[in-house]
Amino acid sequence: MDLSRTVTEGYKIWIAGGAMLLALLWGVIPKTWRRQLLVATVLIAAINYARWGVDALATRLDAYDLLHYYVNAKYIDELGYLDLYPAMLLVDAENEGPFFHGQGPVYMAQDEAGHHLEPIASGVARGRQVREEKFTPERWKAFEHDVLYLTRVIGCTERNKKGRCIREMSDELWLQLINDHGFNGTPGWTLLAEPIAHVVPVESVKVLGYLDLVLLGGSIALVAWAMGADAALWTALFLLLTYSTRWPYITWVFLRYDWVACLIGATALIARGRMAPAGVMAGVAATARMFPAMWMWGPFVRGLWGLWEREVRRPLLVLAGGFLIAVAVVQGGATLRYGPGRVVEHFENMMDHNRAEQLSSRRIGLALALATEPWKGSSIEQVITPERKELIERQSPLRYALAGLGVLLLGMALRRQKDEEAYAMGFAPFFLFTTASYYYYVARAPLAVVHGANLDRWRHRVGLSMLLGLETFSNWVETTFPGHRLLLIGDLAWGLLLYLVVQIGWMMWESWRPAPTIEGPNREATQGA
Repeated sequence: MDLSRTVTEGYKIWIAGGAMLLALLWGVIPKTWRRQLLVATVLIAAINYARWGVDALATRLDAYDLLHYYVNAKYIDELGYLDLYPAMLLVDAENEGPFFHGQGPVYMAQDEAGHHLEPIASGVARGRQVREEKFTPERWKAFEHDVLYLTRVIGCTERNKKGRCIREMSDELWLQLINDHGFNGTPGWTLLAEPIAHVVPVESVKVLGYLDLVLLGGSIALVAWAMGADAALWTALFLLLTYSTRWPYITWVFLRYDWVACLIGATALIARGRMAPAGVMAGVAATARMFPAMWMWGPFVRGLWGLWEREVRRPLLVLAGGFLIAVAVVQGGATLRYGPGRVVEHFENMMDHNRAEQLSSRRIGLALALATEPWKGSSIEQVITPERKELIERQSPLRYALAGLGVLLLGMALRRQKDEEAYAMGFAPFFLFTTASYYYYVARAPLAVVHGANLDRWRHRVGLSMLLGLETFSNWVETTFPGHRLLLIGDLAWGLLLYLVVQIGWMMWESWRPAPTIEGPNREATQGA
């Protein structure tokens, strides 16, 4: 049937709501029934994610994202991190452009001073300079071909009666694209992606879309092997239902979920005791997106607790060793390949990207919780305003103080928890310290892995149901109040803060309560966790 995303997100409200109840009632439903219910829910969620047809999975592509991650990775030597948009604007202008209606007078320029708006004419002029100084004629011809294919063949597959592009990349999306923040792939990610982009021509780029599907499928298989079928099914269900995978759509883009697969796989391998490969996967995730390095906070604190108790936890040392080796190899290789200047350029670009004035209405984090009042409902502004950005900037000292307290409390709470849960709770510093876009919040997947593997305990039932409840809410807001992004991200931020407070508080109670004992001559203490 190939339904629209609006329709399938409406269905997600009911599927996620049912999954939330299933998680909460897991302990009272007969074992045979609950497995059957879980399998049925996963199948329905998968069909719904595929939009009840084959078009979404088999043919469609996301030109918007591929222009960033396929094209910039392929031409990283010429474009670096700052010149994708000028070069694209030149291609458009020299080929009977502007091709898209309503392009507007300005675009988002990037240079050593950061992100700022410049006239389109300045972008075209900068594009000519880039072509003359950095491209050979052959490379420019190839670049021009790839950009035109993605913008005018894949990018505009249907027009309305007025001649405006309305499918794949609409005129509105083009305007959004040239006012976005450019290519953000790390040097480590680019080192792995560039050779693949060179091998696969743009006409076959759909093949690259299946890489994420294979990687995520492999990580779910690791969960099944290490933690059981139920944990794997819950992991798959979360990925199919989460608002965070609405975009980029899996199979439409190029290596956008590789880091997620690594986080999930590392969690499973830690649970199985395979610390060296787990550390390598954790390290690859960190080099692919930088922020996944925060997931090592839990294992680090667990190691410190071991030293406090006069115990060297060797498995955690092996995990750290695998992590450091992977980071050294990938990041070192990227530095050698692209040079330290390119690494610094990426870092400075990301630092500017994360300043309060650059915040968009798609970001989530503690900053948005402190600066929003979602209980006002749809009466609050639809998108983030300059005044709210200024408020976020003023609240920085308070926010970082609360974030620091939060990670310290988390460290205390992880005293007796399992190593895989300590790793999965790396989501906490990610939420507390950063303001990442909603699609990066698929990083909650390792939490779904851990909760799904331990549903015999109330804390995990409540935790998983809270995660699924937030997905129910997200899809409800998107369906009921389309365009009210501040309502969505504000409520999500408060909901995730509540989730962390409940989980960290519960873990602290588990870790510090007196351990139960068995009376008698063979009395021995048992762990509270």
